[in-house]
Amino acid sequence: MPTPTTRLFMSLLILTATFATGCNKESLPQGAKKTSKVTVTVTYKGAPVEGATVTFVNTDGPPSANGRTDAQGKARLKTYLDGDGATLGSHKVIIEKSEAVGGQQNVNVDSPEYNPNAPPATVKYHLPSKYNSIATSGLTADVKDGPNEFTFDLKD
Repeated sequence: MPTPTTRLFMSLLILTATFATGCNKESLPQGAKKTSKVTVTVTYKGAPVEGATVTFVNTDGPPSANGRTDAQGKARLKTYLDGDGATLGSHKVIIEKSEAVGGQQNVNVDSPEYNPNAPPATVKYHLPSKYNSIATSGLTADVKDGPNEFTFDLKD
């Protein structure tokens, strides 16, 4: 028969193991669709595009997946959890990179800097605007079970 010290040690060991495995798992929403890891590389005029938002829209319906490109033009997509990828199946792809320029930007109406007469900021697109619409991008991807890698070399 185990001693009280041994029982305490075993209880702590079980509790620690349960806590460690339970806390590291992020839960998926009920009815979550199966995903596979997706890595995307985006280039424009032969150069990697940093800071572009890449969205995969499954033709079978939600949810979509998205990611932002790094300095090498690479993005890991997320549907539910960081890096989980995109749902399986055919996707239409949107790639967008823009910034607000000039005018009044991100000013709360209650802020002393708010000026109701200031012109609004305008949007400057760093990629051809055809790529930021599901109707005009012309980009597609078929996500299969297992790791997926896609390269999109954008043109004017």
